[in-house]
Amino acid sequence: MSIEIEAISEKKLLLDNLDTVILSTIDESGMPNSSYAPIALDENGYIYIYISELAKHTDNIIANKKVSVMFIEDESKAANLYARKRLTINVIPEHIDRDTEDWNRKMIILENKFSETIKALKNMTDFHLFRLKPKDALLVYGFGKAFRFKGEDLAQLSHVNEKGHKKAPISLD
Repeated sequence: MSIEIEAISEKKLLLDNLDTVILSTIDESGMPNSSYAPIALDENGYIYIYISELAKHTDNIIANKKVSVMFIEDESKAANLYARKRLTINVIPEHIDRDTEDWNRKMIILENKFSETIKALKNMTDFHLFRLKPKDALLVYGFGKAFRFKGEDLAQLSHVNEKGHKKAPISLD
């Protein structure tokens, strides 16, 4: 198997096997915020989150469209904590207006994944549905195994190896 095919397979495994994503957002003053949200993916690879106005990340996404998400391997399953498999995606967030045809279709995707919880949250009007459209991504799944993905469908990839690791100078004292 080529390294490119292996990278595509690793990306797919992370996307298909995780139910939450780590959100990185920025508030109006430029202060970063890390949080998480349950997610569902559609057939186009778009990520959907349904989040409350009570959460800081919701205000941040509305105020500042610079958003990044990270899918990361569970610590207990990682062979090495320094090389946990992770996919970081820079996304373009789009608010989906409540009770539109698009909102109803995407809520069905979330209901199919999270059933009773989404059914209960669906009628809470402080919750907002966002589509996160991938812009570019970085996949790391081992030492020397880092790949950049570009394009809305994240289909263009390149191996990240231009810098390499640096070793500390050896002391002869």
